[in-house]
Amino acid sequence: MEYKVQCPFCREKFSIEILKEDGEDQEFVWDCEICCRPMDVHARWDEGHHRFSLRVDPSSGFDEMAI
Repeated sequence: MEYKVQCPFCREKFSIEILKEDGEDQEFVWDCEICCRPMDVHARWDEGHHRFSLRVDPSSGFDEMAI
């Protein structure tokens, strides 16, 4: 299914696809299609509405390792 999300950084809206086949409770990082900053997407299947409910947060990112 396609869902509209709003980037927590640039506030622009765009669509992402989430598949129920990948699980009813999903967490993943998605880069904003406009500003390219990472955001955490939390998707939980809502059986009553037959769709995912979403929460989008700024990503905690990752720690860079010195080489």
